[in-house]
Amino acid sequence: MGIVTVDEVNYDTELLSDEGNLIVAHLVEADTRMREAQIMIGLMKSASLSLINDLKTNHLTDEALATEEVEPTKE
Repeated sequence: MGIVTVDEVNYDTELLSDEGNLIVAHLVEADTRMREAQIMIGLMKSASLSLINDLKTNHLTDEALATEEVEPTKE
């Protein structure tokens, strides 16, 4: 027996129609994928911060400073 809660009301999934259970399954899948995406976003943000810190610490030296105005490249 599964329980689904909607608007703070609990429903027994065994008593739902087949279509209702399919909708619940899709909602569970969507929720799982959203949580996975949020984890991935957190990992990418952390990786970006780490890479920026490495760039600042080890590669952006005074010797690498641009001495003249540079126009952006067009790709």
